[in-house]
Amino acid sequence: MFSIKSPSEYLDDLKGRLTKEQKTAFLSVFIIGFFCHLFILTNSMYNNDDIRNLYATQDRTDLGRWLLPYAAGLSSFFSLPIVNGILSLLFLSLTGMVLVRIFDLHNRYGILLISGILAVFPSVACIFAYMFTADAYFISCFLAALSVYFVTRIKHRRLWIAGAVCLCCSVGIYQAYLTFVLLLLLLFFLLALLQPAQYTQKDIVSLLIRYVLMLGSGMAAYYLFLIAALRIKQTALSSYQGVDQSAAFSLHDIKSRIVLIYRDFIQRFRTGEILAFNRWIQIASLVCVLLLAVLVCTLFLKNRVFASPLRSILLVLAAAVLPMCANTIYLISADVNYHTLMRHSWCLLFIAPVIFSEKAAPLFRLSLQRLLEWISFAAVFLAMWSFILLSNIAYFNMNFRYEKTYALCIKIMDRIEQSPDYDKDRPLALIGNYSKTYKMEETVDLLEPMTGMKGPRVFGGTSRAYLPFFQNCLGEDITVVTPQEEAALQATPEFQEMPRFPHDGSIRVINGVTVIKLND
Repeated sequence: MFSIKSPSEYLDDLKGRLTKEQKTAFLSVFIIGFFCHLFILTNSMYNNDDIRNLYATQDRTDLGRWLLPYAAGLSSFFSLPIVNGILSLLFLSLTGMVLVRIFDLHNRYGILLISGILAVFPSVACIFAYMFTADAYFISCFLAALSVYFVTRIKHRRLWIAGAVCLCCSVGIYQAYLTFVLLLLLLFFLLALLQPAQYTQKDIVSLLIRYVLMLGSGMAAYYLFLIAALRIKQTALSSYQGVDQSAAFSLHDIKSRIVLIYRDFIQRFRTGEILAFNRWIQIASLVCVLLLAVLVCTLFLKNRVFASPLRSILLVLAAAVLPMCANTIYLISADVNYHTLMRHSWCLLFIAPVIFSEKAAPLFRLSLQRLLEWISFAAVFLAMWSFILLSNIAYFNMNFRYEKTYALCIKIMDRIEQSPDYDKDRPLALIGNYSKTYKMEETVDLLEPMTGMKGPRVFGGTSRAYLPFFQNCLGEDITVVTPQEEAALQATPEFQEMPRFPHDGSIRVINGVTVIKLND
């Protein structure tokens, strides 16, 4: 007889199925992530995109994100920091659980470190700077991890199909998480190659076939749905980030893009980048790379992987394509601005030493095993703490630049309304960046890689950039000139003679437009 369980019975059954390690991962990601990002979860701090998307349906089929509106709709289409933020952390916590299942991790302190890096890597803060779409992006992250979980279950022959579905949906929300999938697949494949007792040569071949089937069918389904969505909505791909040129390149382009991939990978470890923004993170990154090399060599030698030519060749090839997996976006579009917000998958470079450390631990004598655990713990914890500090410095900058921008706009509006020839229906032209807007020199270079969080002001120096701030934060129903009209006004002799704001004469009417000159 068919029976239905009650909600409490389902929850009890789920609780019984979850391991201590999975619960540790879930709680660790959520708690660490909550306290790291608490400030932005409880405050509204806008950048130039978020201020224009306080309510947005997220229909970005033109950017290839045909599933984004449905994922974003889970939290409504409003930019709600606490709602979007908590949902984001929940899906990120589920991602941590999936990572534990993929690699069959048992060291609870290692799981704590992995969860921490996943939650505080600078890309998370950058995504939270665009709060209106944050929860949808972390759904994409969860689906990306889930696709890898399904395809790596070798004993279940057809489970790769579920992986392809998850991959299709993940990329349909946000294409950048394709690199998350590729790096996870690569890490699992490396471990399989280095553990011949657990994964036979037949398993290795089977794994490669499953990878190809999952990636091929998943991406093919993504493109088919994209074509269908474009036709239904009667739109075309946007030129933004080279999206419309993603499938158009020659053999010469492939060569130049591969060079770009490897050059960029090396560049990210240089001073001033996220992986080397201060000395502590430089030390942590170096230790993680060296530790990972030692662990791989140990597994290779102790498990006699060198006895298998096939495994040895595949191991070298897998190591060689690591930068390509991390920078696949460049292979799709060389014109893309591959900024920090899109690089969440790079957190796996810090997670990898912890995973390999657990797998290699039984091969060392106890004293050396403990030493390696201390080294991995110290390096990854140092990286985690540095990322927490960087994220909160970025929030600190966002808060101050918002307050100063708000004060500036109040001052500008007050001066406009006090002018003798004020007309509320007259369009405005706000030209230039106000030089006195908040600027802390110490944050300039430090936050340069932090997408959406850097800079001394919320928006750039064009009239249309000011418009949403005046409308949404000040409640002023203003109109502004077009970029062409703004350029024409800048070329007039009257504008050239004007002093800059806040001096007398910095606001005047030119050709029927109220012009505010903010700098020379």
